[in-house]
Amino acid sequence: MKLYTNKRGDWAGTQATARKLEGSYIGVDVPVSKADLLVFLNDNKVSSTATAEDKPPPSLKDKPELLSQDAASWVSWAYERLRRGKKGDAEAMLLKGLQIQRDLTKDN
Repeated sequence: MKLYTNKRGDWAGTQATARKLEGSYIGVDVPVSKADLLVFLNDNKVSSTATAEDKPPPSLKDKPELLSQDAASWVSWAYERLRRGKKGDAEAMLLKGLQIQRDLTKDN
């Protein structure tokens, strides 16, 4: 069995999840017997409490090109309305999303 680590304390059970970890990752062979597996997990401080999905998203200060989750939701909704020909609804939703983003990045 394999687990993947970036040697910074982050572990993943699949390569797809490992790609989301910061930095490059390597595959590590893990014992399959329960007793040996528990020893390996404890010795290497492998924990299920911290995964790539659990990490907070990058701050808008660090990556201003990213939309906040709220703004992205409004923009996505606006795009769907636009695709369905509801231009007026789409404009209102897009403006709402952009206003949210502007308010969040004002201080940055």
